[in-house]
Amino acid sequence: MRRTDLHRALALALALLAPLPAFAGKKDDDYAKADQAMRAGRVDEAARLFCQVAEEDPGYKDAKVNCKIMTDQLNREIRRNEERFNNGVAAYNAKKYDDAEQEFKNIHFGPHVSEAQQYLAKIPAARQALQAQAGDAAMEQRFQQAVAAYNRNDFNTAKGLFAQISGSHASEAQSYLNRMKQYEQAMAEGDTLASAKNYRQAAASYNEAAGIKSDGPGDPRSKASGMQQLLASSTTTPTVAPPSPPPTVAVTHTPAPPARPAVSAVKETPKPQVDVDKLLREAEAARSKGDIRTAQSKYIAVLAVDEHNATATQALAALQTQAQQQATPSTQKASSEADVMLAKAIREFYQGEYEQSEVHIQDYLDVNGSKTALGYFYKGASKLTRYYLGGASDGKLMHDAQELFRNAKKTPGFAPPGQNYISPKILKVFETTS
Repeated sequence: MRRTDLHRALALALALLAPLPAFAGKKDDDYAKADQAMRAGRVDEAARLFCQVAEEDPGYKDAKVNCKIMTDQLNREIRRNEERFNNGVAAYNAKKYDDAEQEFKNIHFGPHVSEAQQYLAKIPAARQALQAQAGDAAMEQRFQQAVAAYNRNDFNTAKGLFAQISGSHASEAQSYLNRMKQYEQAMAEGDTLASAKNYRQAAASYNEAAGIKSDGPGDPRSKASGMQQLLASSTTTPTVAPPSPPPTVAVTHTPAPPARPAVSAVKETPKPQVDVDKLLREAEAARSKGDIRTAQSKYIAVLAVDEHNATATQALAALQTQAQQQATPSTQKASSEADVMLAKAIREFYQGEYEQSEVHIQDYLDVNGSKTALGYFYKGASKLTRYYLGGASDGKLMHDAQELFRNAKKTPGFAPPGQNYISPKILKVFETTS
């Protein structure tokens, strides 16, 4: 063979053998990567690389054996990942978020990898919601404990628990706190008035407390009853003022009250002996002359002592209709005889017959009694008393009382009875109403 042909043959052989080192180098690299993945626990990657090397060169080191080992281990891990995923979903649905998180974090390959990551992304918000729910449950329990303490009259415990309430029961808790504050203020006011022997107002304060919680600490109903008994034993039987002179409290000036209230705002003197027949005759005579106010005054005086007198009731209703139909309503005041009805109404107020008192005061106002300012004041005081006894919850009673106080203030110089006769709380509302 010529030297030139020999050189060409050698060159061709070398060219054919040139890729072999590169191929051998790739197997080495894949095997090394497979071994590294196996040591790191990346079973899927190790199985893929070992099997790839074994497929390329079945005799290369232990690639074929490791391919089988890793493939078997991969199949076991796939089954375990399936179990992990199912356990994770069950734990998530059971709101055991720590357990679910651990299961999902151990899924690194296989068909559930994407789903596991989605669950992991939802767990923080779900855990936060669960904590909030647990907080709500604890708050509900605390609220129920506070209500139970209130019901058994353990106000100190109740106030401490209600002060901690937030969320859905916050407004209810504040209402309970306000109620206990009003109750304690009313009881304290009653105790102070009782010590000062102001039995009438002490009874009113205790009744106010009883209206908030009838079986509250200190037994307000029993204390109110005790004040009524003391009042009955320390004063004369309240009666109606005689037609003349008119009630003690004048429209233009209220004298300083005595140290102890032996009389009410309208002086309660012995009840006069009213001659009903005589009043009816005089009323009919005034009616026949067209003197509506005089007739109304006498009829209302009759009804003050004989509430069911049919003649007076029918005549008064007819006169009221006649007065309303007049083109120019009369501004004439009723005579002092009508004051008997106002005195009756005020006596009912102090006896706790509030709604009855309001009805009779309105009868007096309807005939334009001479002391309308005093009538407006006591009707307002009656409504305001009912407002407090009802737990200060009926806003209409407060509104009506303030409107009546405004009407009373329209009379120049009118001053209400003092604190010996009327609760300071009621007087404060009167003073601040404009």
